[in-house]
Amino acid sequence: MKTGVKKLLFIGTIMIIPAQILSAVSYKPEIESLLLKLDSLIENKDFFIKEKEDRIGLLRKRIRNIRTTEEQYWINKAFYDEFFVYNADSALYYAEQNIRLSKELDKKEGEAEWMTKKSFILSATGMLKEALDIMNEISLNELSPLLKTEYYRQMIYLYSHFGQYSGENGHIRDYYLTKEESYKDSIFNTITKDDPYYLWHEGWRQIGASGVYEVKSELEKAVLNSGLDSRLDAMNAYVLAVISREMGNPDDFLKYIAYSAMADVKTANKDIASLEELAIAVYDLGDIDRAYTYINYCLQNAQLYRNRIRVIGISSLQNAIHMAYREINLKQEARLRIFLIIVSILSIILIAAIIYISRQMKWLSKSRSEVNKANQLLNKHVNELSDAHKQLSEVNNKLKLLNEQLQEANSRLRESNYVKEEYIGYVFTICSGYISKMDDFRKNINRKIKTNKIEDIKTLTDIPTMAQNELKEFYHNFDAIFLNLYPDFVNDFNRLLHPDKRFLLKDGELLSAELRIYALVRLGIDSSVKIAEFLHCSTQTVYNYRLKTRNKAIVPKEKFADLVKSLGKIQE
Repeated sequence: MKTGVKKLLFIGTIMIIPAQILSAVSYKPEIESLLLKLDSLIENKDFFIKEKEDRIGLLRKRIRNIRTTEEQYWINKAFYDEFFVYNADSALYYAEQNIRLSKELDKKEGEAEWMTKKSFILSATGMLKEALDIMNEISLNELSPLLKTEYYRQMIYLYSHFGQYSGENGHIRDYYLTKEESYKDSIFNTITKDDPYYLWHEGWRQIGASGVYEVKSELEKAVLNSGLDSRLDAMNAYVLAVISREMGNPDDFLKYIAYSAMADVKTANKDIASLEELAIAVYDLGDIDRAYTYINYCLQNAQLYRNRIRVIGISSLQNAIHMAYREINLKQEARLRIFLIIVSILSIILIAAIIYISRQMKWLSKSRSEVNKANQLLNKHVNELSDAHKQLSEVNNKLKLLNEQLQEANSRLRESNYVKEEYIGYVFTICSGYISKMDDFRKNINRKIKTNKIEDIKTLTDIPTMAQNELKEFYHNFDAIFLNLYPDFVNDFNRLLHPDKRFLLKDGELLSAELRIYALVRLGIDSSVKIAEFLHCSTQTVYNYRLKTRNKAIVPKEKFADLVKSLGKIQE
């Protein structure tokens, strides 16, 4: 029963997976990241259009201050630069205005320059014959090398469009291709490496030639170091993509054609070829949704720019995308019919399962009632066992506490016995030493009495030096035996004090007076009176030392003495 339900759930899960996921295109991470950035730029296209309109608005404000024909000429040029791939009608208007102004200003080359620019706009909007007629009116021999370069550049552009417009007519297409190639060669008679578009032309010329690797490297450097925010960046990336495709590197083609499209979108370029190429590429890879998005964007811009040739090319690709969508829809309809049959079968199985489950639920309800009674009885026994366990736990805790107390008492007793043993030996040694010293002192006095040296006897008995020396030796012996028992006492004691108030012992000094007092406290002698008797000093002195030391402590004063009694690990 469980295995059958799992199989049905698995089939149902597979069936509801969207067709887009099953047919999703897998790009390399770098390409996918670039396409996502491009998708984001397209979604925000209005931002870049607003930037363009803002610049145009600033130019319109400058018109109010125009005073001379020369100034009008240059402001017209600025307008043309903003409009020539953005608004064909406006660009054409300003080109015609500057043709007229060039005649008024007697600028022969200026007139030829603006006729070339007018031809560009006519070519871009599909008026190819009119564009060619204008170019035929220009006398090539009268142009400077710079204008000849512009002339050849426009003729390349014009015959490129003628080739696109010729469609499948191979003979005518070959003728236009030959003309285009001829002008591509001619431009290198006049163009210099300082020309912004030099790399663009060099790239086209070197496709299929031995110099393609060098120019590809230069183009890559130019594109990767650019901001992808100018038409030149878009053009360089475009020719780099074409070179990559011709060299058999599809990933680099996708990368650089995406760069070109990003630059075109940023500059609000409506004569956009890069995105159309990218749409074809992703369509061939099966990414229908992206291809549809990109080609729609291209079509909208081509219609706004009135680029007739591009509209024709886009329409054929758009039709192919619509056919692909139609095929997907037919497949989805067939899949939905299969889903419907499966859902119907699952519904019948579900009804049967519900009937079966309801019967099982009744049986389970009866069994649950009997189990509940058994559980209640079991719970009663469990509670009794739990109470017994608690009582046993309490007894164990008490035993554990008693054991800990016993261990602590044993430890203290062991320490006390060890201290007693050490100090009994020490006391016997001291007493023996004092007996020997007293006997030597007696003999010395006896000799002096026999020799009648009364004055020497008076001197020996009047000076307190001997008692002081004995007391110093007593302190030293006490300090030594104590530190032998508790070698870490001084360090442990200092940890109870503020860092700047800790005791620093002098060279040869084992314990200071304060430390010696608290050494006695550690040994269990807490009374200041007994400490004073032991150390041969006044009770007030002991009290003052103890009070002064407690004031240095970082622990509460009332706990200080108890903490001292636990300091130092005995050295056994």
